Amino acid sequence: MTQQPLLAPPAGHPILDEADILLARGRAGDVVDLLAPHVGREPEHVGAWHRMARARLELGDPQGAKRAAWAAWQQDPDGPESLFWISRSCSAAGDHTEAIETAASACRQDPGNPRLHNRLGEAQLADGRIGDAIANLQVAVELAGYDADLHVTYAHALFAAGRPLTAREELGRALTLDPRHAGAQVALARFENLMRAVVDAPTLAQAADEFADSLRVRPETPKSQNRDAFAYAMRVSFVWFFTALLGVGAFDVMGLVTVPDGLYMTLLCASGMFAIAAKIARPKLS
Repeated sequence: MTQQPLLAPPAGHPILDEADILLARGRAGDVVDLLAPHVGREPEHVGAWHRMARARLELGDPQGAKRAAWAAWQQDPDGPESLFWISRSCSAAGDHTEAIETAASACRQDPGNPRLHNRLGEAQLADGRIGDAIANLQVAVELAGYDADLHVTYAHALFAAGRPLTAREELGRALTLDPRHAGAQVALARFENLMRAVVDAPTLAQAADEFADSLRVRPETPKSQNRDAFAYAMRVSFVWFFTALLGVGAFDVMGLVTVPDGLYMTLLCASGMFAIAAKIARPKLS
């Protein structure tokens, strides 16, 4: 998916200029460090929340990006820019219904903005809705044929639908508008690579399906769920080993069995190890 630019920051906000410079340099972590205290002091600063959402996305944190984008929307519920970032964050998290609905809402609020129609197309492709994406992007390209990003996303949809020649034509139009368009160049190379294996209709369908699948985003498994499961396993293991330690100790005291010192040490060390692991893996409050 193409990297969409932010709207031009309003004058008189140097912190947004600094954030944009850091984002352009690929320093998303520094942007989060820069903006976190700022939005804490000025939660009504919508532009800062937008940049926080983009930074979180670049750091691979779609849930954090969603929180930032929703914070922006709460301050400016009529602004399509906030809906744009909500949609992008939801797509990255695999929440496709929300991504498509918010992108469509943004398009209704600003129907002449090709960037929003492009976002809707990307959201539909991420959910595997190729036909919907083609229908949306075909109209958008007719209305805003000057936008190279739209042509690239439309080309993605066309190739995924098994129309490689038309898809290449769209990439040609994108490169005519912007000869250095990175997304168009990458897509062209991918198309050429996939077409090498195409010799008939079945292999063309296979190539199209492979490309369409590469555009899809699967719903993420929250890391917190993995962490919870691991912590639970560690707690259960601790209970079992500690119970075993108490049990063999009781039998030893009653003289029913003779327990080697090594077994005590093994059970004690294992219990301690599981207790420490459960403590470390305990979910953090947020």
